[in-house]
Amino acid sequence: MNNNNAQKLILISIAGALAFAALGIFWGILADSQMIQFDGYYSFISVLLSVMSMLALRFIAKEDEKRFPFGKESFIPLTIVIKYVGILMLILISLVQAIIALFTGGNEMSMSTGIIYALISTVGCYGAYFYFRSKGLGNEIIAAEMNQWRMDALLSAGVLAGFIFGWLLRFTPLDAFVPYVDPVMVIVVAGYFIKVPLLEMYTALRELLEMAPRHQISERVEAEVASVSRRHAFDDYALRLQKMGPKLYIEIEFIVAMDEDLTISEQDMIRHELKDSLNELPLDPWITVVFTHEQQK
Repeated sequence: MNNNNAQKLILISIAGALAFAALGIFWGILADSQMIQFDGYYSFISVLLSVMSMLALRFIAKEDEKRFPFGKESFIPLTIVIKYVGILMLILISLVQAIIALFTGGNEMSMSTGIIYALISTVGCYGAYFYFRSKGLGNEIIAAEMNQWRMDALLSAGVLAGFIFGWLLRFTPLDAFVPYVDPVMVIVVAGYFIKVPLLEMYTALRELLEMAPRHQISERVEAEVASVSRRHAFDDYALRLQKMGPKLYIEIEFIVAMDEDLTISEQDMIRHELKDSLNELPLDPWITVVFTHEQQK
């Protein structure tokens, strides 16, 4: 996906999230529902984070080889970390507020009003999620946008189920527990979704710390390099991998026998052979190939 298309998708995400934020915040205040307000504030945080993603994409698109000779891909995981830190803070604050409400008598609200809001929100958020899933393949920042909509859609679905349960509870002898439905939903939903920002932050931090990519990528590259090494009867090889955003940095040292001297043309042929074999990777490979007689320690 090119940068312009990614920016257009983020603009669509911003407009959609802003609409849901306004709907959730005002509806939640009018209905006196912590759960609906949480949904609205989550959407508002998404707007701010989507704006940050837009600025990051525009910055990355501007070439600056003098200051960033290896590209600006490191800003992608950095942006993702900041995005999910914001979401994590919102979840933690909402959890604290819900626990306080739970121990201070709960929260009275109209369950039927909550059902109407949650139904609108669930349908809208799932529609946005499926739209971004179909349009945003191959771009990590758009994938983060898609994850935000997925989280919001699942959150709205959980809210809908909770409000329906609360509405049905009014017709039972347990109607005294209805005020506790709203804060309990916040605790359950926020507690469940707290793992999403933590996992995404962990993945992005692995890239910022220059750790090796996931096993599927490493094993695939290792297999291709080993195949090239066997075909050309090299003594050994050393392979180093690092993923940064959509770019995969690959550094290979082939250990050539002492009695064999490869010409420049032969070295270039092997480089092209290796690059061709890695073209099917779902990332943009940046390959450095070195030939040496020195054995690795």
